[in-house]
Amino acid sequence: MYLFNRGILLIGFIIFVQGDLFAQNYLILQKGTNQKSRITYKVGDEFVYLQKGNDYYIRDFIREINKDYIALRENVLSLKQIEAIDIRYKDERNQTLDNLTLIPFAGGGLLLLAGGINSLADDGSLRYSSGVLTTAAALIGTGFILKSLRYKKFKVGGKRKIMVIRKSELE
Repeated sequence: MYLFNRGILLIGFIIFVQGDLFAQNYLILQKGTNQKSRITYKVGDEFVYLQKGNDYYIRDFIREINKDYIALRENVLSLKQIEAIDIRYKDERNQTLDNLTLIPFAGGGLLLLAGGINSLADDGSLRYSSGVLTTAAALIGTGFILKSLRYKKFKVGGKRKIMVIRKSELE
C-alpha cells in the first residue's frame, strides 16, 4: 500500500510539473478585433523586427516570451521598443498569395511555349501572333501585380497591437 501511494503521488507530481511546462506564452500580432488574421509567434520562431531608433530590420530567434519583454538570442526587447515586424514569411495569407502568383506566371509561360511550338509546326520558324503576346503579357503582368500585394510588415500602433497571451487564453 505504501508503494501504491508513493506511485500515485509521483505520477501526480509529474503531471503537475508537465502541465506547467507546456503552458507557454505566445506573441500575438492583431489588427483591431479580427481574430482570423492573427499572427502567432512562439518560443523558437524566427523574429524579424524594426526597433525604434533604428532604420534597419534585425533577424533573431525567440528564446522566451514574457508579459513585458521578449528574450531573443542576441537581445532582450521590450514590447514598447518594437516599431514594425516583418511578416513576409510568417503570415499564412502570403503563402496563399504566393501560390496564386504562380498561376498567371505559369499560364503566360505555357501560352508563349504553346504559341512557339504551333508556329514552328506550321511555318518552321518562331513567330508569335499579337493575340498570344498580348495575353501572355497580361498574364505575366497579373502575376507581378499579385506578387506586390503580399503583406510585408506589421506596423505597431493604432489598431495594430502586440499582445502576449498564454496558451490557455489562445484557445
